[in-house]
Amino acid sequence: MSILTNLNGERMSIKCKSKNNGGSTDYYKLPAGATELQDLIENKDMSFSVGNIFKAAYRLGNCEHSDRVRDLNKIIWFANRELNREASDE
Repeated sequence: MSILTNLNGERMSIKCKSKNNGGSTDYYKLPAGATELQDLIENKDMSFSVGNIFKAAYRLGNCEHSDRVRDLNKIIWFANRELNREASDE
């Protein structure tokens, strides 16, 4: 279990489902037929917030309409939203 502090200064505990010894693991393998980010988002059943974090991290600094600072702020905003959602589910 990890203890994190969100942007509001609230401490939150997060449970990790899998363990990793630092090497390559199966959860990094691409699903068969995945050709775009949406395929990966759907395969992992990501929530709306996590899907947006994933997309913003992938395009970070590579998109005309969104600079790095905007993408980083978007990641932080959606991560904080997801942390609050997870905490309310416990």
